Amino acid sequence: MRRLVTSKYWRTRRADVAALAGLGLFFVAFFPRELCGGRYPLAGDAFFYSYPLRTVAWDMIRHGQLPLWTPYVLSGYPLLSMAQLGLGYPLTWSYLFLPGNVAEQVYVLAPFLLAPVLTYLYLRQLQRTPLAALLGALTYGYGGMMASPLANNGLMPNAVMWLPLLLIAIERARTRRFVPCLLWATGAYTMSVLTGYGQGFLYVGLIAGAYALMLVLTIRAQTGDAALGAWRARLTSARQWQPLFVAGGAALLAAGVAAFQILETARVVRRSVRSDLSYQIFTQGSFQPVTLWQSFTTPLFYVIDMTAYVPPLALVLVFVAILAHVFMRRARDPRVFFWLAVALTAIVLMLGAFTPFYRIVYYLPLLNRFRVPSRHTFEWTFAAGVLAAYGWDALAPLLRRQRAARPRPPARTFYAALALLALSVLIGVLWWLKAATLHNTGNPGWPHPITVYRCWKGAFALLTLATLWRASLIAQPRRRYGLLLATVLVLCYVEPSLLIARWWGGFAAARFSAVSDATRYLQQSPPEQNRVYTRVALTEQFETPPRFDCANISAVAGLHNVAGYEPLILERYSRALGGVGLDSVLRLSAPSPDPSLLGARSHVLDILNTSFVISYANLAVIPQPGVADGNIFTDMRVPGEVLPQTTGTLTTAPVECDTLLLVTSLANSVAVPQGTTVAQVRIHTTSQGIIERELRAGVETAEWAHDRPDVRTQIKHELAPVFDSEQTGGAHSFPAHRYKALLKFDKPVLVTKVEITNVTQAAPLGIYSATLSNAGSPAAMALGDRPADTWQPVYQQRETLILRNTRALPRAWLVAEAEAVDGEEALRRIRGESASAFEPRRTALLEVRPEELPQLPGGAVAPESEAHITRYTPNRLQIETSAPTQTVLVLSEIFYPGWEARVDGRPTPILLTDYLLRGMALPAGQHKVEMRYTAPAARNGALISVLTLGLIAGLAVYARRKRAGQAEVRDGDATA
Repeated sequence: MRRLVTSKYWRTRRADVAALAGLGLFFVAFFPRELCGGRYPLAGDAFFYSYPLRTVAWDMIRHGQLPLWTPYVLSGYPLLSMAQLGLGYPLTWSYLFLPGNVAEQVYVLAPFLLAPVLTYLYLRQLQRTPLAALLGALTYGYGGMMASPLANNGLMPNAVMWLPLLLIAIERARTRRFVPCLLWATGAYTMSVLTGYGQGFLYVGLIAGAYALMLVLTIRAQTGDAALGAWRARLTSARQWQPLFVAGGAALLAAGVAAFQILETARVVRRSVRSDLSYQIFTQGSFQPVTLWQSFTTPLFYVIDMTAYVPPLALVLVFVAILAHVFMRRARDPRVFFWLAVALTAIVLMLGAFTPFYRIVYYLPLLNRFRVPSRHTFEWTFAAGVLAAYGWDALAPLLRRQRAARPRPPARTFYAALALLALSVLIGVLWWLKAATLHNTGNPGWPHPITVYRCWKGAFALLTLATLWRASLIAQPRRRYGLLLATVLVLCYVEPSLLIARWWGGFAAARFSAVSDATRYLQQSPPEQNRVYTRVALTEQFETPPRFDCANISAVAGLHNVAGYEPLILERYSRALGGVGLDSVLRLSAPSPDPSLLGARSHVLDILNTSFVISYANLAVIPQPGVADGNIFTDMRVPGEVLPQTTGTLTTAPVECDTLLLVTSLANSVAVPQGTTVAQVRIHTTSQGIIERELRAGVETAEWAHDRPDVRTQIKHELAPVFDSEQTGGAHSFPAHRYKALLKFDKPVLVTKVEITNVTQAAPLGIYSATLSNAGSPAAMALGDRPADTWQPVYQQRETLILRNTRALPRAWLVAEAEAVDGEEALRRIRGESASAFEPRRTALLEVRPEELPQLPGGAVAPESEAHITRYTPNRLQIETSAPTQTVLVLSEIFYPGWEARVDGRPTPILLTDYLLRGMALPAGQHKVEMRYTAPAARNGALISVLTLGLIAGLAVYARRKRAGQAEVRDGDATA
């Protein structure tokens, strides 16, 4: 050890060791409760998407089953196509031997250590000094891409953190042997691709390819024909193009390794709602120019998925690097201009819909598959980190000259810098504590929270800048390096730390073993015979103990769910449920569920074997309201708008209350006089009959645009009590109001229904919430839409309602009648929107040509006919049937290519039935039917993956033997 410490290697590398140790300590200090305190910051996608589905998939692997299909979400879904689960990605393999919550924590937190370390190594490869590389590494590793709400799920960070390792391989390809560099680059990019996060690994691949092309083309050419000829000769040599060959070869090999999940995912993409994004959806999450700047200065208040945040010092050094290379006559590094181009391009892309250039991106293949332009902050923060490192080193000669020209007393300089550092830490702590209590409520006041935040940030930035300046003047190298290192760590720590503390959730270990009472009730029914539909908000994850186990958490409890959270939800499935989005509950066209699913005409949930619906007591997909600031807050949006001379009806399970809070507004009501009754409210109770109340203009409700200048001068009624306001109108902004009406009852009553009749002639009444409350209880109950009588309440606790579907069909049934229809007619029939009636127990809707219909007797199936499932596993089903006539077997299982069927051992085609399901024609008699999911795309991809791994192994053996041969030649030459 002593020899190592005194060796030349140690003397040249000890600064790197100190910097890397600083990164390690920074990581530990950043997540103390997560690493040592038993806290698991697994909110958002990490909790209700990745954790439950990875738990299910790895449990299948442990039991010897391939994770090809899952029945636990979306009424059945190709599990391996959920590439974002990253089942081939090594950082998810800890699910094999660790509890799911611990394994998911490893996945989420690992990028915060690996991303800065790999970036540091890349910057050192570019000959940046250790402190410059450290600042660049922290700028990227804890910048606006990492210290963001989206980073909590780990998907983007894990996919993009391998970029610097890939760039190192491309850099080395300029001077080193091709095959080792190719293998290095392949390993790095394969890790990115195996995460399954297409948006991330696509951006990584594009940047790496552009970087390699830049290295090939940016050869310093001297003036003169001879130099120009030499430059042309070098461009035509294969070795000059080696970086690009390495980047391209790595992309191909990585795609080959991950083919088993890429092909399966590509198959489902074509059938999903993401097969074609509208420009409006594609540009969701765009930064306005002003907001983009604000997301840098005050990221706590201006964030979409991510922010443009980098340390202010890094931004200053970006400009230093640019100016230094613009005015530098010699030794210009083309990498600076490359990363400048990347940074500027990322800024433009983050603007999304607010720049005309984004229309071009919308028509680019692959790139147009991914929405939320704010995620281009990945390229911005990485480029800013690299440029900041160059800027630091550009200032180094100036600081050396300053130290030499004006020597100072060593002790005084050191202690002055130390005092400034201590003051910086103090201001940072006070800023952190103050920011933890700041909330941008939108209400006027002084000082405004944003102003307070910026003042603290400015003071901290100036102090750390002064500390760096003073520390750079210390003559002793070790002291100077130590203080500069500490200051860089402090200035990169405070703001990202407080952002993570405010945005990320956290649970104790007990939360992951907790099962809600509603789930325990549902577990009494066999899941293979009774699907459930968790019609609740994903924000239910924050309840402790939970009221619900929302999708996909219910999968951990073993429930088979109609719901599921999956970005690639199948398009047919989405349309059947009312045009729902990725959470399978809220519609893409409106932030509410489709009320018709629980109506009398719809058979969608019936044919999906939905025995139970779990919801809030008002059947609206919102968290239940609570009491805050004297107002009962709710975000409900039903029944929406009650038009003139019409009635809106809201229902609930009987609840005792003494107050009804309505949040409303009027439109087109300028001519309605003060005090005019605009709506009659009829409250139906179980014992007191009907209680009648009124909504009056200017008293309980008012015009939403009351304070718009042109309206204010003409309107005939006053402002009612304002519930909340929002600025609207663009350049000529004005507050849009919603109004609260507290309708009191003489005594507590049990309310079952509220009818609101708009009695005006031309003024629509907007209803934003209807909430019942009781003075004796802090809880409140929101009203919602009434289901059909076939939905019977069987469970009501903690504002939770479970309805049993008396019309739910079994998982398998026989029919003796079939119709040939197209997909659109089948959709209308199952949703009850067709003029033709549909009885799923009697008729099967087959998407075949009329001449291809099986010969069936018609009418009702014979009473002695039966079908029952004898074996149910995720990838395989066995069904036994018996019927005296020809029938069609209908399975309440999602139709998807790749499922194969055999009847009595003979292959039989599976028919697309009832728009969503599988069916097959059966002859009379008894039969044994077997279905299994073969995942042909995954199977073909697995063959490609194996062949690719074999090729990589062959290249590794070849490279090793060639290196050994060259070593023998060198030894022989030395001996001679």
